Amino acid sequence: MELNGGRSESYGKITVIGTGPGDTEHLSKKALESVKASETVIGYSSYLRQIGDILSEKQEKLPFSMKDEIKRCEAAVKKSLEGKSVALVSGGDAGIYGMSGLLLEIIDKESLTGKIPVEIIPGIPAFCAVSAAVGAPITNDFCVVSLSNLLTPWKDIEKRLRAAAAGDFVIIIYNPKSMKRKEELTIAKNILLENIGKDRPAVIAKAATRPDEEIVITTLENIDKFDIVSMNTTIIIGNGNTYVNDLYMITRRGYGNKYDLSKNNIEKNIAEEN
Repeated sequence: MELNGGRSESYGKITVIGTGPGDTEHLSKKALESVKASETVIGYSSYLRQIGDILSEKQEKLPFSMKDEIKRCEAAVKKSLEGKSVALVSGGDAGIYGMSGLLLEIIDKESLTGKIPVEIIPGIPAFCAVSAAVGAPITNDFCVVSLSNLLTPWKDIEKRLRAAAAGDFVIIIYNPKSMKRKEELTIAKNILLENIGKDRPAVIAKAATRPDEEIVITTLENIDKFDIVSMNTTIIIGNGNTYVNDLYMITRRGYGNKYDLSKNNIEKNIAEEN
C-alpha cells in the first residue's frame, strides 16, 4: 500500500518494511527487493544484523538502540528530505508494535503527509511463526497483549488480560519479561487463572525461526517457570477448544459441530470417494 499524493522530485520515498520473525527466508519477495533497492537502511541494530546478508556495501546503514524509535523515524524523514530512498525496517510486521504508526504520526506532525512518499510492506508476525512451528493454535478469534508498560499503563494491560480471558480468546503475549520487568508475567498468569483453568495448553517460543530458537509446549500454570522467557519470547495460550496431541497444539474451530470428524466417518467418506 503506497501512501502518497504523487511523488515530489525533492523527496525520497520511505518504505516501512516488516522483516518477519528473524530468518530472511521469511521475507516476502517485495520486502526483499525493497530493502535491496533502498539507498539508506534504518532500524534497530539487531534487525539490521538479521538482514545483514542481503545488504550491500554501498548502502548507508543507520543502526539505533532499542528505545530510539522516535530517532529512527526522524532519521528516515531527514534522509527523505535529502532525496534519499529509505528502508525503515521493523521486526515482524511493521504495523504490529512496529514503526509504521509512529512514522506516519511524525510525518503528519511535520505537515508532510502526502508530500513524502510512503509505502508500508507487511511482514510475518512472530506469533504466526510460532503458531506454524507448533501446529495450529490460532484458528479462531485471538488477541495480542504486550506486557510492556513502557508506553501502556499497567492498569490497562490488566484490564485487557481480564477481558481476553473472559472472552475465551486464544491469547498471545508479547514482551513477557525484560531485565527490569521480572514479575509481570506471573501477575498476568494469575489474572488469567481467574477465568482460565491451570491446565490450559500454552506454548513458549524464544527467537522463532532464528538459530537460537527454543520452543516449549506447556500449560498456563507453568508459563512463568522457564528460563527462555525474555523480550524475544512469544507466548500463546489456547482457548477452551485448544488441545495438544503427540505432535501438535491445535485449536478446534468448530467443524466437528457441523461435520462428523470421527475416524470411522472419515474412512467411510474416503472409501465412497474411491
